[in-house]
Amino acid sequence: MNKFSRGLMLSLALIYSHETLATEKLIVWEDVGRASTIATAVKDFETIYDCKVEVREKPMYHQVELLEKQGPKGEGPDVVVLASDMVGVAKDKNLITPVHFMQVETNQYLPNSIASVTFDGELYSVPKTIETLIVFYNKDLLPDPPETLEEYVDLSKKMRKKGKYGLLAKWDLFYTTYALMHGYGAYIFRTDNDGTINLNSYGLDTPGAVESLKVLRKMSNNDLVYDYLSGIDGYNRMYELFTSKKALAVINGPWAIEDYLKAGINFGITTLPNLPNGNPMAGFLGTKGYSISKWSTHKELAEDFLRFLNEHKYALLRYKESRQIPPIISVLQDPSLANDDLIQVIAQQSVQAVNMPSIPEMSYVWSAMDKAIWKVTHTETPIDYILENTKKDIESDIQTRLKNN
Repeated sequence: MNKFSRGLMLSLALIYSHETLATEKLIVWEDVGRASTIATAVKDFETIYDCKVEVREKPMYHQVELLEKQGPKGEGPDVVVLASDMVGVAKDKNLITPVHFMQVETNQYLPNSIASVTFDGELYSVPKTIETLIVFYNKDLLPDPPETLEEYVDLSKKMRKKGKYGLLAKWDLFYTTYALMHGYGAYIFRTDNDGTINLNSYGLDTPGAVESLKVLRKMSNNDLVYDYLSGIDGYNRMYELFTSKKALAVINGPWAIEDYLKAGINFGITTLPNLPNGNPMAGFLGTKGYSISKWSTHKELAEDFLRFLNEHKYALLRYKESRQIPPIISVLQDPSLANDDLIQVIAQQSVQAVNMPSIPEMSYVWSAMDKAIWKVTHTETPIDYILENTKKDIESDIQTRLKNN
């Protein structure tokens, strides 16, 4: 090999080595169907930071278990997207690490969204979107939606006589029915002043909880809680009734808006109605956001990326393209969204909404309360007796979990 050839090879090797060392690569897990919503931000970030970002779509509710399997092998991502209740699980499993820049940027976000991803004083997620239950109504059939649940009940009775429906909701789910219960002062577990969820302070068997489920039982006795909407296909059936103009209004979340838009229905959006006691219904506030894997070898770049994703222009673009509502105050107040009903209603409803407890013990609450609701709507068993026994079941499951751990 002559000197020229050796020199050329050495030069190429140095260039290749420099490029390899200079280019960091982030692997980001996004939810299925959502990679396109961050594509512009990803492209700009790669250019500015001279790096590569590979976005892989994985079902969000499987990302914790996938990270737990792949992370220790060095095969997992740098960034995952998780709902706030899953952030708590991932933190307890020691799968994710605090996001340091969020400690000084909390004032840029709605307080509820920050509280939902804060544990032991540390933030473990960068909030991407918020969700809570609202009312969708057919403007052609219901130009002025009622303000109270009692008015909806009266309207629903009249519509049933015509073979149609007034207000529909998945009342078989505790996720929905909690909006009734909270309005009567019920709670799941009390949160202490330091933000710790106190499992010894349980509030789903209070007198207010009993009163709220009396409202549900009365609705059921008036044939307004439909088994037709029960089960995993219930939301699809509710969609069919609403989009075929057989139902005037439905209680659903902002995740449904894309389907309603595609259906071409002329709908409006408003907050949940007021209850017979005068208080507003208030559902759970769900926050989805990005977290950094414990096993990431590019944590600093990952933080830069997450801060970049939520810059005003990218968060605003993400909302306009996907209708995912960012809990970023500057975006919610953007002049271009001043007349956007979805943004305004969600912002208003989120103030009343309740953070979903981000603890593993919630898995026992969901299943036990779903069973309790079925008993409320399908039997005449005293409601206080149902809730007392449900509490015992939940406490027993929690104690078993604590012993096994």
